[in-house]
Amino acid sequence: MSADRDNLEAWLREHPEANDDLADLPQLRELYQSACPPEPEEAAWNAVYSRIHESMSRSRSPRRWRLAAAGAMAAAILAVFLARPLWTTGVPVPQTVQNIEEPFPVVDPDDVVIVSMDARDVAALVVGEPPVGNDLEFARPEDVHVIRCERCPFSGRWARAEPGEEVLLFVVAAAVEPGND
Repeated sequence: MSADRDNLEAWLREHPEANDDLADLPQLRELYQSACPPEPEEAAWNAVYSRIHESMSRSRSPRRWRLAAAGAMAAAILAVFLARPLWTTGVPVPQTVQNIEEPFPVVDPDDVVIVSMDARDVAALVVGEPPVGNDLEFARPEDVHVIRCERCPFSGRWARAEPGEEVLLFVVAAAVEPGND
């Protein structure tokens, strides 16, 4: 309603000559409410009632109506079943689907090298082997033999191997030789 009111107010701003007609609306409303239409006479009511009664008695009985509706439905269903062969496109539909025993090879397992992955995702692998297939075995302190130890070229510190219960961590630094550029 507010949109209608806004539209009316906008129209009245564009047409100020219509404000005089709008001023007469409350008086017109009072006039309509004060004048009631005359009540029809008894003979008029009786004539309307008799016409309604006659039209109802002329209508078909409910049993006849149901019988006609059932016949029409049966004819429609029969027409659909008889016309069904006309709706086919004539394209043969395969009755059986051949079972494909081997999937189409896209990648061989030898072509896939997985460098790293989360251990929880191993079950989702379709092709390839996880980077570590079996249990990891760490070197025990008695399995490690130090052949040569040098100072770190950056910090100047010596590497130490101290016996203990923890797993040893070895970091190998690659020697970088100056290029002949």
